[in-house]
Parts: sequence; C-alpha cells; structure tokens
Amino acid sequence: MRDCPVCEGGFDGCMYERMRHEVFRMSYKIPDSWPLPSEITWYTCDLCGMIYGDGDFNQAMLNQYYRIYYGYGVNSPSNIERLKMDAVRLAELEHNRAAVIVDFGGAGDDGQSIIVNSLRDRGYTKAVCAGAGDPLPQQCDLIYASHVIEHVYDLPETMERFSDALAAWGLLIMDGPDATGLLQRWKMPILDFNTKHINHFTLRDYLNLGYHHGFELVDVRKYELENAPAYQLQFKRLDVAIESMRHIERNIVASADRLKTLEGLPLNVWGMGDITWHLLAQVNLNVLDYIDNDPAYRGQTYNGKPVQERPTNDAPILIMAQGQRQRLIENIRKAGILNPIIET
Repeated sequence: MRDCPVCEGGFDGCMYERMRHEVFRMSYKIPDSWPLPSEITWYTCDLCGMIYGDGDFNQAMLNQYYRIYYGYGVNSPSNIERLKMDAVRLAELEHNRAAVIVDFGGAGDDGQSIIVNSLRDRGYTKAVCAGAGDPLPQQCDLIYASHVIEHVYDLPETMERFSDALAAWGLLIMDGPDATGLLQRWKMPILDFNTKHINHFTLRDYLNLGYHHGFELVDVRKYELENAPAYQLQFKRLDVAIESMRHIERNIVASADRLKTLEGLPLNVWGMGDITWHLLAQVNLNVLDYIDNDPAYRGQTYNGKPVQERPTNDAPILIMAQGQRQRLIENIRKAGILNPIIET
C-alpha cells in the first residue's frame, strides 16, 4: 500500500489509521498478461491534499510495462518538436559541454532519447538517458524528467535518487500534466481514466514535492502539450541551514578576525544592527561612542553608554553593517563628519 507520494503521509501514530481517504475506484478490462492493474483506487492525502492511485501493483510492475510496452507516442512529430526545443533550452542553461545531463525516462518506442541525441549533436558528450530502474550518474549537472513522475509509484525513492545524483549546483527540471487545468478544460477528471497516470499533480503538489525533498523552485513555465495544459518546473537543491552556516563562515568569521586586529584602539561604532551586535560579542573593542540615527535608539544605552546620533570625538568610525554600509558612509560625509572611516 502506498503512502502519499508527495508528503509521504502514512499512518496516524495515535489512531493507527492511514492519513488518506478513498475518493472512488476505477476498474478496467485489461489485455491478457498485462502488467498494469485492473483496478485503481483513488485517494486524497489528509495532510497535503495530493490525489494519487493505489491498488494491487508496485513499481516493478510499472517498470515492466514501460520496458516492454511503453514508448509509442513519445516520438510523435509534435512531441519530437517539443523535446528538440527543450534540448535548446537545456543547452542555454548549461553552457559547459562536459556537463553530465540525464534524460530520465525519456526513451521512445525506438529506444532513443530525443533530448540526448539533440544535446550530443550540440557537443554534450555526457548526455545520457536513464529509466526508472537504471542507476544514475553521480554529480549530475542537470536531470530532466519530462512527463515521467506522474507515472512513478515509488516517487519518494525516485526523488531521493535525484537528490543523491545531483551535484550541489545541479538543476532538476520536471514536466507534467496540470490536473487542475485538465479538469477545468474538459470538465471531467480525464486523468482518472488512465491506468498509467497514478499521481495527479496540481501546481501546489509539484511545489510540495520539491520542497519535501529539499528542492527550491527557481522557475516555472505553463504550456500545452497536444491541447492539454502542463507545467515545466526548474528546481535547485537548497539547504537553507547549510547555506547560512557557510555565509557565517565566509563573512562573519572573517570580519571578526579583522576586528581583533583593532582591539585596544579608540573607536566609534556606527550602525547598531544585528550583525554589529553579533560581531561585538566576538571581540573586545575600545569603543568611545556607539552611534545610530534610528529613533528606536534615542535614550537607549549600549554596553552602559548612551547611543549617540553623531560622534563626540575625532576617533575613527568603525562600520560593520552590511546592506546599509554605503548609505551610512554617504550620510556621515553629508553631515560634515570628518572622522576617518574603517570598514570591516
């Protein structure tokens, strides 16, 4: 049985019930020995609202179907034109001809990938095609999954494979149907009659899927594929905590080291924001005046000294602010204050 393929909502720990509810069932009279299911039950996730199918099937059965039967239509004239245009877009995004680019699940009925062939014609020798069960190269610069993830049963595992395979700077591009747009266009949930489309994505679901696996949206494009609305989304892996830590290591630590060389010198500190607070906690400076024109500081003290609106001495002015630095310097000079200025 499937948990939600987007948020992975499974069992309620208290109630011991699945966090989903059944919406309806669809039965099919399938061909003999066909690997796809003869019945799909559709559920809505109680946690994120995703609509997905479940039943007596698994990823291995779907892989068998796609390996043996699927591909017809992938290389249709209209789709070939779309994929060739996408290959041009990918080449514009990734100018490094040595880039590792993966077309995930893009082989047609002839076993060929339009994306890979088009990119190789442009000199991208490391462009490859991989199926749902194939190993992915490591340190990928770009993974392209066009109209694939709506077919994938083990979607969380697939997303983790994408995350593991992508380089830190890598780009993940996913295309897929717009379930909301299809419903509005044809006044019926046409996807529900398709035994292969087992994940019904709205734009919110695509975003939730990326977010749940550590990807941040960097671009989205809405388009039509044979009169059916669809989305193309670009994601990058973004770990906010790691990026914040790296920023502190690169900038704050370096600034604190420079400030330590000023310990003992008489100084004025201008600009009493959060970065200044943090840096002052790292060093032991001989500060004569703390200065800030923000009305919030009027009548306030810092380290036992009143916060001034201008220096009361001719000692150098130390500026630790980041975003407001240039504006502070301009205002100091406009005010006719001639103290030397030191920037960290």
